[in-house]
Parts: sequence; structure tokens; C-alpha cells
Amino acid sequence: MRNLLLFCGILMLGACTHPAPQKPLSAVLEQERIEVPKGRSGVAPSEIRVAVVPTMPSDYEGIPVGTTPEGCPTLGSDTPQITIHVFSDIQCPYCNQAHFKLVEWVRKHPRELQLVYHHFPLSFHQYANNYARQAVCAAEQGQFWPVLADLFRSGYRPMDLRTLAKRHQMQAQEFIRCTANQASQLTVDRDLAEGKRLNVRGTPSFFVDNLSLNYVDLENLLKAKLKE
Repeated sequence: MRNLLLFCGILMLGACTHPAPQKPLSAVLEQERIEVPKGRSGVAPSEIRVAVVPTMPSDYEGIPVGTTPEGCPTLGSDTPQITIHVFSDIQCPYCNQAHFKLVEWVRKHPRELQLVYHHFPLSFHQYANNYARQAVCAAEQGQFWPVLADLFRSGYRPMDLRTLAKRHQMQAQEFIRCTANQASQLTVDRDLAEGKRLNVRGTPSFFVDNLSLNYVDLENLLKAKLKE
């Protein structure tokens, strides 16, 4: 991540703490930005319980996946025309909307685009840090992107770890052990530290090619570069 290109559109939206967004993403992009409070709240990974959400295999089917040299999950081309780094909070509804919009862009342009995911759980979101750790552990079993989709679709309710592991054909005990292991927290903390170094103060935040854009401008850039 030390080679992360500096384009930042900081979108800490005032409604981000609501259980679900009430307006389209484009309608709230200009709302007041809110600083991330210091500290972290949350519950122990062992307290996560069930909230069954249907898996949508088509979300990522046929799209190349991988990791950066620093270990960040990637979606799309290994030799992209455009790389989008996103700092995201799984419990933030605006991150949810932005994520699936960007996935659709990558689906349409898998040879031109690469999405790089960085965890940035906000301390005032009760489950965000645990969700991030679950995604980290899913990545260790090659299931980062499908599990991320499930977590985004959870309705911001906790999910049963065994159910999640079974649904994505992961080793349940290994997955549960990983979520409780400090190593998964260190991975999240690494992303948090990188985000703070880049002055990320809210989610979702985007970085691409030294250009500072909000989400609408990002889409306009993609349309122009990809001739849509």
C-alpha cells in the first residue's frame, strides 16, 4: 500500500449510522462529512449470531480475483487501465451502495478495471470491526468477495459464523479460530493505519491516479475513460 496512488474522495455521510440508506447514493454525496471518532466499539467475534442472507454467486462470477503484494483483496484485471482503491466500512450503508455499483463496473470491464479493498471500520458502528475480521478470515480461505457480499447484505445484523462458513464451503473451526485470533485484527489495523496516513476520515473513500473525486466524479471518470 505504500505505493497507493493519491486520489481521495472522502464520503463520510451523515446518514451512515442508519440501519439502511433512505436516499440514493448520488443524493447524499454533498452532505456534511463527519470525522471518525477515536477508539473502537464492538462485540467479541464469539458473540456473532445468525442473520441468514441468500448468497448471490453471480456478483463475482467470471471476474478475476487476487491480492496485492501487501495482501489486499483485488477484483478485476491484474494489468488494469484504472485501479480503484476503496476504504470501506461493511456496516456503512453508503459503502454498501458504492460497493455493488463498483462491482458492476468491474463486471462490465474486467480487463480495464481493478478494485482494491481496504478495511476501514468506523468505531461507532457496532459490528463493523468484527465484519472486517470475518472478511479477513474469509480471504484466508479464498472466499473474501462472496463473504463480503453476504456481510453487506446482512441488514447490518450479526451473522452466525458456522452458517457463513458452511454457505461458502469454508472450514468452520479454522474460520472461527481466525476471527478470534489477534492476527485478523492486525490486518484490519494495518488498513486503518494506512487510511489514517492518507487522511481518510470517513467511508467510503476512493483513491485513483492522483485525482481527487467524489463518487459521482469517479463514475464520470470511468465513463470517459471507458467510453460509456
